[in-house]
Amino acid sequence: MMTVHDHSADSRRRRSRWGIAASLCAAVAIGLAVIAGCGESPPVLNAVGKYSDVAVITDLQTFNSVAFQLKKVLEIDAVTGLRHESMFNVDIFDMENAKDSRRYKNVIVLGYLRGRDEASREIKRRLGGEKMRVMESNNLFIAVREDVYARNQNVIFLAGNDRSFMASSVLEEGAALRGQIEGSNRIRLHRYLYSQGHNEADESTIRDQAGLRLALPVGWRLNGIKRDATGELGCVEVLANRPTRGVAVCWKDVDPAAVDLSDRETLLALRRNWGVFLDERLQDAFGFEWQMEDYRREEWPRLSGLYETGEEAYGGPFRTVFLLDVASRRLYGINWYEIGRAHV
Repeated sequence: MMTVHDHSADSRRRRSRWGIAASLCAAVAIGLAVIAGCGESPPVLNAVGKYSDVAVITDLQTFNSVAFQLKKVLEIDAVTGLRHESMFNVDIFDMENAKDSRRYKNVIVLGYLRGRDEASREIKRRLGGEKMRVMESNNLFIAVREDVYARNQNVIFLAGNDRSFMASSVLEEGAALRGQIEGSNRIRLHRYLYSQGHNEADESTIRDQAGLRLALPVGWRLNGIKRDATGELGCVEVLANRPTRGVAVCWKDVDPAAVDLSDRETLLALRRNWGVFLDERLQDAFGFEWQMEDYRREEWPRLSGLYETGEEAYGGPFRTVFLLDVASRRLYGINWYEIGRAHV
């Protein structure tokens, strides 16, 4: 379940929302199979860099066009508001010069199913004869492994039979490939965040005062719980000290049968009401964007736009995902952001 906190006036003026899906990782736990590379010793060194970084390793003489098509579909705009921000940052490496690529947190090895080039041989060697899963396009095959070249690493083996079909199919499979990387980032971030344990005191406070079960890692703290006079609207906010990030979960008590998640005007009005808890107002002049967000194998509406704080012209982009929980009879709005000064 989710929860939201209150900021002091000063800290509210310094907030800048950001929309990378990985920031929700403190509240998300998903399962992923862990399969070691066949016949290989476990890696000793940890993967380095950002979770948004992706290394594509291939035989560039053969797969140059496919590799750059892959870069294109992974570096789509994350739609965070003020400026273009790529969802992932992709670096392409030729197989012969791939040493620096093997410690990225996300790696894609691209080749043929039965090729003789080094990248195709690498796929065959790492999979040890295991069959790859065919993707929806029927022209690409995929296998996923963890910790192949480094620890805390996600590796996608991607292969096909025909180079021209592979290039066009990458466009069709872009959403699936981005989803795989995002899902892996979430589980690894979750693992990292909770490696030092839980903030049990604040978890208990949130559960008792807001009726929410939020797993809160050490290094994160409750910042505040607010409700309106009716008690039907509420908000809980939790913050991480380093880096300075936050998650705000707002809610409204509802009759689930009466909720229409396709009614954007009603959802936007509700988001404005929740903004009162955060001492912010939405900036209509810049407009809003609606998309669907995949969460726990279901799609939910996501609102993106710009906000500003009450007293000074500070603010930035925001993203809110609306989730309906039938069991608790609540409609939730999950907001995540990075704390800092961003003049709008």
